[in-house]
Amino acid sequence: MSNIFNEEEYRKLCESCDRVLLGQDSSIARVAISWLHIVREHPVFLENYSDIIDSRKSIMSFAKFWLRKFRNWAGWMRQLVRSIMSGREIWCSTDISTFDTDILFVSHLLNASLAGHDNDFYFDNLHNDLAKNNLTSLIVLINHSGVSGKKLSGKWAENTTPRAILSKSLKLLSEASLYLRLRRESIRLKRLAKTEGSCLYQRVLNRASDEAMASGSHAALRIATQIGTLVAKVKPKVIVVTHEGHAWERVVFAAARIAQQSIICIGYQHSALFRLQHAVRRNLDKQYNPDQILTAGAITCTQLENAADLSRIPISVLGSNRISAASGDIKDYIKKHEQVDSKTTPICLVIPEGIISECHILFEYSLACAKLLPHIKFIWRLHPLVSFDAIMSRNHRLKTLPDNVVLSEKKIGEDIACSRWALYRGTTAVIQAVNSGLQPIYLKLPGEMTIDPLYELESWRVKVEFVMDFIHIVNTYDNKYSQSLKEDADTAKKYCENYFLPFDYKVLNKSIENSK
Repeated sequence: MSNIFNEEEYRKLCESCDRVLLGQDSSIARVAISWLHIVREHPVFLENYSDIIDSRKSIMSFAKFWLRKFRNWAGWMRQLVRSIMSGREIWCSTDISTFDTDILFVSHLLNASLAGHDNDFYFDNLHNDLAKNNLTSLIVLINHSGVSGKKLSGKWAENTTPRAILSKSLKLLSEASLYLRLRRESIRLKRLAKTEGSCLYQRVLNRASDEAMASGSHAALRIATQIGTLVAKVKPKVIVVTHEGHAWERVVFAAARIAQQSIICIGYQHSALFRLQHAVRRNLDKQYNPDQILTAGAITCTQLENAADLSRIPISVLGSNRISAASGDIKDYIKKHEQVDSKTTPICLVIPEGIISECHILFEYSLACAKLLPHIKFIWRLHPLVSFDAIMSRNHRLKTLPDNVVLSEKKIGEDIACSRWALYRGTTAVIQAVNSGLQPIYLKLPGEMTIDPLYELESWRVKVEFVMDFIHIVNTYDNKYSQSLKEDADTAKKYCENYFLPFDYKVLNKSIENSK
């Protein structure tokens, strides 16, 4: 993948998008434009901004322009059909009582296999901990599964904490209303662009005008409408929303406050933070900001506390369930394989993000290493959202593998337990790997901004760019593993132990008490 942006260009782009969002004439429809919220510096995410930095006219840029127009039109047509066919219910749910709810969680249903589980993918068992203190919860799920909410909502019928799965469409008139709001905002942005000279800000305004009509912007406004209606119905004291800086999160805060002025809006920052992560570190107008930010651990709590724009927002640690499951798998594996000595079986665990292009980058690099290092075993594992069949079908170079490359179907904890190194780029799985003693090896592409979640680690972590870099690391590992390196490994482990901490429901308990 080509590296389109340098750091200066990235920062200027962020400033221009924020300037649009913070304009005096800004509206909920404008804040709902997903494209204006630059989450982080990952090259895959920045591909959608390439024509803003490179403003030269070409056949490719012309084709991309009309492709966006067609996608926006097709998305709206698809939404019309969906609304006509099934757009009668705002959400599908188990019994939602009419009495007031203490806390409303906004989470995600990533795949159909998670339907019916009592523990939530993001918030785990917090609702049951709160129930022990006589606090009621409702979990609202944004459906990413591809399966109808009607088919899935009944699976929670026996659970004490009700779920509501947001529908993919509203009634026809409601969808048309959202469309018209976005259309008016698109026209306003186009007019603003005409008043600007030929510059980056003008290009951002023009593109934002087009992106106002994108399906992502429409979805953000729809989710806000649904959550606003739900808040008015169950009257929660607190709403907790997964918080990464996306457009839908910001407009949900605004919609919740419109429905109930006294509500406390909390953003739950649940993952890693990258060096130039932007949207979650900056404020918009007050109605779109959380009243509090809760983090998954002490590291991200400190990183957000150091963000100048967030100085007035209270930030504290809620915790995470990311560590516990893998830790249990590691302990079980060690008990079963006490005789396994990783020094005689050197293994490198290869862990890409759930992005196809990132899988290709890491697998192609590690395959080249495997061919030159037949005594090293490479375990390839995938994010649950990606399959090996999808990877292999798109890359013929990966179809024939040497014997020392293994496609993992095991639990991640088992793979970590038998490995010595972790080869990675942007995945947060490396945090658990380092926490378990593996040496992190970050694959850097020439000229790119780093996407390393462990960017703060100055020791133990190593970087590679070419195959010979990796060969040098593994060939000298035993000789270099001195007392000083052991100390570096211990320091890195302590850092990662603080990245994701166990859940503490008392933090939410305190927020609810403050709302009274």
